Amino acid sequence: MIFGFLRTVAYIVGVWFIWRWLDRTVGGRRGFGPTQQRPNPGNPKRQANDSKEGEYVDFEEVKD
Repeated sequence: MIFGFLRTVAYIVGVWFIWRWLDRTVGGRRGFGPTQQRPNPGNPKRQANDSKEGEYVDFEEVKD
């Protein structure tokens, strides 16, 4: 009984690790890949944002 539970937990953890590994290697949505340049925090120059789209701002409703 307890071994079945431990085996199930081991399968869930294994699938979770495999899913994360595949997401990092194939997905590439999080973090910086080897071909992308990381931002330099010591560089005081900022690039202008010339895109026509605005910046997304998340507002919260405040009740008076």
